[in-house]
Amino acid sequence: MASSSKSAAKASGISKIPTIEASLRGKPYNPNGLVPLLQLARDPAPDVVHKAIWALHRVFIDYIGEGKVGGISDGPRRNMSQADEEEEARGPTEAKEVKSWVRDRLLDYVEILSGLVRDRELGLRKSALPLLFALLAPLSASVSEDPTIHIPFFRLILRAILEPSPSLRGAKPAHGSDGAASFRWTIDERNQAQDSVGTVPEDIIQTAHEDFWAKYDDLRWAFFREVPHILKFLRTTPDLAINVLGQLLPLTNLPRVQDDINTFFISSLTTRPSSSSVSLATSKRAKKKSKKQAEPEILPDWMATYESDPSDDDTVGPKKRQRTSQLSIHASIHSIPSHQTLYSTLWETVLSTLQMDEQWTRKILLALHGKNGILSHMKPERRVRVADWLGSLVDQGGPKAMLAMNGLFVLMTKFNLDYPNFYQRLYGLLDDEVLHVKYRARFFRLLDTFLASPLLPSVMVASFIKRLSRLSLTAPPAGIIMVIPFIYNLFKRHPACMVMIQRPALDQDEEYKDPYNASDPSPFTANAMGSSCWELMSLQNHYLASVSTLAKMFNEVFTKPEYNMEDFLDHGYGTLFETEVKRHIKRPPAVSDIVEGFQPLGHIFPDGSINGDARAGDDIVSRMWTF
Repeated sequence: MASSSKSAAKASGISKIPTIEASLRGKPYNPNGLVPLLQLARDPAPDVVHKAIWALHRVFIDYIGEGKVGGISDGPRRNMSQADEEEEARGPTEAKEVKSWVRDRLLDYVEILSGLVRDRELGLRKSALPLLFALLAPLSASVSEDPTIHIPFFRLILRAILEPSPSLRGAKPAHGSDGAASFRWTIDERNQAQDSVGTVPEDIIQTAHEDFWAKYDDLRWAFFREVPHILKFLRTTPDLAINVLGQLLPLTNLPRVQDDINTFFISSLTTRPSSSSVSLATSKRAKKKSKKQAEPEILPDWMATYESDPSDDDTVGPKKRQRTSQLSIHASIHSIPSHQTLYSTLWETVLSTLQMDEQWTRKILLALHGKNGILSHMKPERRVRVADWLGSLVDQGGPKAMLAMNGLFVLMTKFNLDYPNFYQRLYGLLDDEVLHVKYRARFFRLLDTFLASPLLPSVMVASFIKRLSRLSLTAPPAGIIMVIPFIYNLFKRHPACMVMIQRPALDQDEEYKDPYNASDPSPFTANAMGSSCWELMSLQNHYLASVSTLAKMFNEVFTKPEYNMEDFLDHGYGTLFETEVKRHIKRPPAVSDIVEGFQPLGHIFPDGSINGDARAGDDIVSRMWTF
């Protein structure tokens, strides 16, 4: 009986929707049907909700086009913007109240769609986000005659996909102490997505990226512009970082030349603004600022040239330049410097405010470089601002530190960053664990890049050679296989360090004291040049033939070219074992039952317990060795 009643209620709800929609879109104009239609959009049945939200979409599209909806402001939902108040003050009071009421119902509809972004039903999630964006174009057209984007409504969309609200499907109004229904809802948890409370589902993040941010230049520009403002009002949590970075990090198709700006979600923005319209908008902004600020001092032409910042300018005509902050929304969307400025500001805000875990931090570090990397799209003079974030990661150590050092190295070599303690920090990363961790291959790839220049001071390079030689004494065989050719290449690039392996041998009676100071944090004062690489000589007696044979290269003349490090970085215990098994032994050792120099176990246990004496139970070690 219960299931049949639910089916009947569901069928009744679906049958009501076309009738209500027809009354809302028909004549005479009567928007009261929005209330039951919004109630059906909160129905527990997903089929009813799906039909109701599409019916509401068609109704509100008509109302917006006919000017029957008041504006949407940034303030509380019951307040209207100043422009709306001035417009409706000229009309009848009743029309003003009706438009305000319809606007509030539109906000109720937006609230329902925002909740459906996190609904359990996949079909509702896929419909909610496109329906939100579908309202943006008609609302933008109703704001002004000039091409623009309805920024307040766009911020509502951003909040829906950055700070998701619970789904209102099956929700009921919550009543206050006075019995009046409030704007809060009693949520049905069964209809919520099963992921984290504050995390947007992955399919919504992918849809937002592929269908909107990466596809349309105007929406991507608005995304860069508004996300920093939204982050100021949201509570920074790991879930927020997932929502933001999941949409921001894959954006690598930013425009580089003017012809790249060619796809627009709002059709009125397609036409490029003329130079006269840009100048008019700039003059209006200048007049508004002149009322608040005093006129600046008039500078000579030669001083004004140096006073202006060419990186913040946008070339609109052949001679005129305008600052990106003074451009209108239409002109900014068609401005390459504007895209770069907003993109740089967004990343600076993200790196300074979001709480990122190690996985996202590593993804950002890997995405910094390359032809389409983050740094390549940022403004040139603002790329060095990432150095503070990279420096903080270096202080934390671990695998992130080496990737952060790579970012600092790129900033130094390509973007003129002044980081004088780079090699001292790099020297400090060569600790006892670096040859035992699983990321040592990537570590040596980056280390080879940092020490590739033959113009580095030999005193400093000698400290790296000595530190690596010392670490190889306690390293696994796979780590030693990487260290030996790496040190050989350093000797080839810096012949002045050859004195470390060419020092004469000491007399047996003379005690050797290594002058190298391993505890000195600076590679310039560790006195490695006065030391010798006796550690490399000891590796020639290593138990593994692959290591001992490779270490004997330092006894030969350095006539071979530099080794290709890629041939040694992927070795592990498996590859070394396979090599040892397949190795051809020219002189196999003689096999004998009596090994020369063998001493019986009784020499280890002189009490005779190993031979089964009565005292065997007195010693736990002896009992373990009794068979």
